[in-house]
Amino acid sequence: MLAAGSQPSRLGWPDAALIAAVSVGAAFASGAQAWVGFNSPDSEFYASLALFGSDVADRAIEPAYTWTRLGYIAPVRGLTDMLGAWAGFGLWRFLLVLIIVGSVYSIVRRTSTREWAVIVSAFASLSTMVLGFVGNTYLTGTILAALTALLALGLWGALGQPRHGWLPAACSGLIAAWLVMLNPYALFLGMTMWLAVRIVALARTDAAWPARWRGLARDAAAGIGGFVVGFAAFWLSGLAIFPGRDWLRTYLDWNARLDYASFVGDPDVWQRDIALLVPLIAIAVALITVVATRGKPAFTSSIAALAVGSASVAFTFAFIQLVPGPWLESPTYVAKLWPGAIVAAALATAALAGQRRPGLVGWGLAGAGICLTAWAGRWDRDLSTGQGLLVALAIVLAFAAAASLTDRRSAPAVLVLAVAIAAIGGQLLQNGRGLLGIYGQYPLRAAYVDFDAELLMGSRIAAEEWVLARTGPDDSIGIWTDPGRLTAGLAGMQLWGAYNLIGIGPTLDPVESATLEETRPSAIALYAPDREQISAFLASLPPWAQPSEPECTTVPYLGIGSPVAHVCVTHLDWLR
Repeated sequence: MLAAGSQPSRLGWPDAALIAAVSVGAAFASGAQAWVGFNSPDSEFYASLALFGSDVADRAIEPAYTWTRLGYIAPVRGLTDMLGAWAGFGLWRFLLVLIIVGSVYSIVRRTSTREWAVIVSAFASLSTMVLGFVGNTYLTGTILAALTALLALGLWGALGQPRHGWLPAACSGLIAAWLVMLNPYALFLGMTMWLAVRIVALARTDAAWPARWRGLARDAAAGIGGFVVGFAAFWLSGLAIFPGRDWLRTYLDWNARLDYASFVGDPDVWQRDIALLVPLIAIAVALITVVATRGKPAFTSSIAALAVGSASVAFTFAFIQLVPGPWLESPTYVAKLWPGAIVAAALATAALAGQRRPGLVGWGLAGAGICLTAWAGRWDRDLSTGQGLLVALAIVLAFAAAASLTDRRSAPAVLVLAVAIAAIGGQLLQNGRGLLGIYGQYPLRAAYVDFDAELLMGSRIAAEEWVLARTGPDDSIGIWTDPGRLTAGLAGMQLWGAYNLIGIGPTLDPVESATLEETRPSAIALYAPDREQISAFLASLPPWAQPSEPECTTVPYLGIGSPVAHVCVTHLDWLR
């Protein structure tokens, strides 16, 4: 469905080489950390399930719904099985960067030149919101990649001219299945933006209405077909990784049991999060572009940019009103607004750039801007609301200046400058948000600053390997951590949480003792900074549980007041 006024460019091998080069630069040559912080314990859940599969889920008292997130677990499990933990996780990180860069590149390329596609995708790939999550074993980085790919496919079908008209919709269906297996909320957000793009194309195409409806029917059928194929593939992978578990039954059961309102720590946190200015800036930039390109061939791309950015924010705002929950409570949910913002800004830039080349001055500004964007990724000061608004104003004014000079010889250089200011300003707003919300947050500057995440993750993997080696497939493992939860990150590898914890205090109280007798785990994994804490808790176990002499080890661990964390396993032989 080719929209009026669009002039699509087909991608070829030179484009593939450029996408690869930009991705390698962002992933390995930008100074970004391969491993960032972790949203403990959720990040550990998915790292452990990807590494050990049913060995972890089967030994948990209650594996809950986390094993159903097959959109992350299945592909990473395949990679780590083939390559080992570090190479497998590392390759997945690079693939996510590659998907994001390739998606942004293709979006710009279909409206503008290769030069602009390289510049815009390079700036987008250096965002701390992007690099801060693709190096995390939580789901968010994968969701960012999937959403960006979904938008690229939607724009390919709406504003491009695919050789096979059904292909973008079929691939979009595959991505939709991927999102279902990651986070259904992300699917609803993605489909809202995807439909917004298709509505723009429907309104702007030169085709007669009967042809438009036939195109929609074809896309619907292709999309459903792609979804079915993708869903079946993930479902079958789940059967292989977690034998005997029913994905649909687990998902429906836990969706009915969860009360998302209980996750809200501060429902008004979004009013103080200056990082949320970034999606609003993208809308403002798109609106400027709509005005600047009115009556020009690029107008349809400008309208699509405005549709994507507005749909992302509107859906999120509406959803948080209808379903109170953690949607804007932490960076993991704020981050889901970034694909819409990045794509809207990329489309707007491509519409303003057109077929003009950046020129020597433009390339110089781009190089300097990329270096400063990576430098700004290390920004460590919180910004006030007033300071954030000033940064946002500077970005909007820069694009307004670029839009006003579209017919001037200096326009390309000014536009590159505006993009650089937006990328640098975005880093300041993202890093300057501070530690708002809940869920064990970490600073977004961890994308570039070493917080010893690799050492911590290595210790978590080693601790879980040790626990699994001292238990069997038929064991049911209860968990205890120090009362300060300093070692919860280690215990997260064995699915630390309310359903698997046997106690939260330094010793077992009568209520916890009764619960322990009811659940009757066959083993307990204990984690603490000091061996004495574990000994005190073991002494409080009821004698009829018959705990064995514990087997213990230590792993290097930081931030707990001790250079090492202690991990012990005791087996229980319940008296009948």
